[in-house]
Amino acid sequence: MVRDQFRWSAIGFSRRLLGQRIARTEWEALSAWRGLVHQAYQGQPLQPNICSDLWYQNRFQNPSARKAFFTPNRREREASSHHYGHDIQLKRYAGIPLVGAPIPMLLEHGLKVSESARFETPKAWAHRGYLCMGPLRARWLREQHQVPARAIGPWIQFAQPLLNSEQLESQRQLWGKTLLVVLAHSWDQVERSMDQQACIDAVKTLAEEHSYQQVVWLRHWKDPELLPLPKHWISACNGHRANPWFLDALRTLLELCDGVTSNAFGTHLGYAVALNKQLHWIDVAAEQNLSSLSSDKAAEEDAEWRERQSLTAALKETLSKPLSLKKRSLQTLFEPYWGLSLKPTPADIKSLLN
Repeated sequence: MVRDQFRWSAIGFSRRLLGQRIARTEWEALSAWRGLVHQAYQGQPLQPNICSDLWYQNRFQNPSARKAFFTPNRREREASSHHYGHDIQLKRYAGIPLVGAPIPMLLEHGLKVSESARFETPKAWAHRGYLCMGPLRARWLREQHQVPARAIGPWIQFAQPLLNSEQLESQRQLWGKTLLVVLAHSWDQVERSMDQQACIDAVKTLAEEHSYQQVVWLRHWKDPELLPLPKHWISACNGHRANPWFLDALRTLLELCDGVTSNAFGTHLGYAVALNKQLHWIDVAAEQNLSSLSSDKAAEEDAEWRERQSLTAALKETLSKPLSLKKRSLQTLFEPYWGLSLKPTPADIKSLLN
């Protein structure tokens, strides 16, 4: 522990002193990922299907051969702070170096809706505790661990579209009214499955009923690549979890779409509401297999799943309300988990990270 503390103190000092002349591998990794994302979004027609490989040892590699939760990045002390580019989003927003001194806190990289669920346990070096999205999660962390925890709102608000305003408008004109599909997905040792054809049929019906002219089917990097989608639908992927521009890609798709539909109570729903997108629900149940987890972890994930199902019932009821009541009801339902009303300034975030 002392050796690790000394090592990261030295890393932080050298990065402050020497700037981009140090940590070349991390800067090169950012450039490699940026090139991959640029290639997907700057061509015509738009091809938002980012490769699911990950950058490791100076080349892109298949992530399936790696252990669960593997990440090669070393920008931060806690590997999970790199998931989906959360560290990059915050540092860019705050105007501080993307590769610099390690952040003295843990970044919760998603949504947990049950009190017993967890991402990372407290670390001695993380003396400033946690940053998470919603105030309920922050309260649970403070009560359970007696450490600082700060809610900062939905991560998507710190992301930036990969297209400029003129490109976004041009692409909206090209696609027309667009529906983004984000289904329940597997992650590491949790396998989720559903009737994919039933989902496709449900989306077809939904698109017809609401006059959507285009459908973007966003798959997780662990999902099957080949699905029997209609030829004119667009298949998209934001790349591996280690992609530091993952949230930028997601923000771009959300900016291009008018509505979002799902069969999972997940992070993407709050992001859609934060960006004022119309929500729809696909009534096709997903099943999850927890057999690869330890008994304790399986019990934790089962409790989380059951709580999400309860929230799904509340969401479906909310979506059935008249339009005049729906927006306020969604804000009320989502606020504890996403902190939709929280709008920290760059100066706020900088003070937390430094």
